[in-house]
Amino acid sequence: MQITAELDTQHLDKLQMLEKSLKKTTSELIAFAIDEVFIKNAENSEGQNAYQLMQQSGFIGSLEDDGNLSENYKDYLDWSHKT
Repeated sequence: MQITAELDTQHLDKLQMLEKSLKKTTSELIAFAIDEVFIKNAENSEGQNAYQLMQQSGFIGSLEDDGNLSENYKDYLDWSHKT
């Protein structure tokens, strides 16, 4: 498919900088932008939305523990401030 687009100077400058820095063609950048918008607007489950929010905020992490943490997590919490 062939697309003709008019860009203002600001967006043209950004496009050219992206082409140079990412070493991508205009077509590749347009496809990338479409994919990003599509993914962000796709219907997600509540869990996927929570995961994406945590990932964007840098909150995602992991720890080693036994396999029953969901059952005994209260044993690991500091409740001293609740007195």
